[in-house]
Amino acid sequence: MRQRRLALACVAIIAVVVTSASVAGAKSTIKEFMGENFAGMHTILVALITSNYASVPAQAAVIRDHAEQLTELVPDRAKNERDQFLSYAYNLKSHAQDLKVIAELLIKHDQEKKDGDLSTDQLREALAAHYGGMVTTCVACHNRYRPQIIR
Repeated sequence: MRQRRLALACVAIIAVVVTSASVAGAKSTIKEFMGENFAGMHTILVALITSNYASVPAQAAVIRDHAEQLTELVPDRAKNERDQFLSYAYNLKSHAQDLKVIAELLIKHDQEKKDGDLSTDQLREALAAHYGGMVTTCVACHNRYRPQIIR
């Protein structure tokens, strides 16, 4: 029950962020993307822990789209290392896309309730590995390009 409430709270936060961004009508900034990605990553983590993957494809798609947009928004502090910044963006995009595809397979499997035709344990582990890859990519990029430590 607590996990369900936590997931619903995350969805509500994301809805507020998305609504606020669309109302403002302004082009999103890297900081806004990061805030939305952080909320999405939390939602995905809850889904991984509860094995309830319904919210994962949409969240992964948002993160993937943000990663694609980051390739167009290289910050000034990364201009001299543009290729490195882009490698982080493309790595994030790849992990998010793979995470989305695997979650969709698990959702389909759970809906059809088929036993033995799919190695769900390995897919769940792959899903967690791609989640970890996204976290690692975010941390590496922030360590390199964040102007100051966030307190």
